[in-house]
Amino acid sequence: MNEVIVEQKIDEIKKRLDSDPDNPELLNDLGVGHFLLGRYAESISTLVKAVHLNADNASYRYNLANSYSEAEKFDEAIDHYLKVLESTPDHIPSINNLADCYEAIGEFKKSRELFQYLTRIASDNALAHFNYGNFLLRGGDHILATKSYEKAIRLEPTFTDAFFNISWILFEVKAYQESLDYIKKGLQIDPQHSDLKELLSKIRNYIG
Repeated sequence: MNEVIVEQKIDEIKKRLDSDPDNPELLNDLGVGHFLLGRYAESISTLVKAVHLNADNASYRYNLANSYSEAEKFDEAIDHYLKVLESTPDHIPSINNLADCYEAIGEFKKSRELFQYLTRIASDNALAHFNYGNFLLRGGDHILATKSYEKAIRLEPTFTDAFFNISWILFEVKAYQESLDYIKKGLQIDPQHSDLKELLSKIRNYIG
């Protein structure tokens, strides 16, 4: 969303809060506005108030967890994601973001278990397989990462980022022709994909 529009929305919400300062919905919306602009400290302080006023609202708490995560306050983020999952055990975004937080603090086993869990409970969700692939790639497991990206593509044939990640892996292991094949497939879907175009220019140095 355009920053100017977000600022305008924030100003509108603040004016409404002047006459209704304990409205948790308005506080949540204000916190989200700050989040969108990267003002995580302001977002956290505002969303803490919203959660305090309505502790049972999972959306408010999820937004607060996201703000803590972006501020790299991972322990606090984990605590709130877990509380969201107490009331909404199948909240996929919370599970995914919780896995990211565990990875960020070096709890790789917990992170892997959560990513794997997501691919089971959301087996038809291409993004779940893609995110698990990213986790595996960051850990250096290129073979399993590629398999996860392939699953994402089978579920969502236009998933260009999955094509790029596979092509990048193949490029890194010097399988240039195979990498080129995936680049071409991805560019057929999105001819303006910047990462695919950049990799294509690199690979031309290795393929005549």
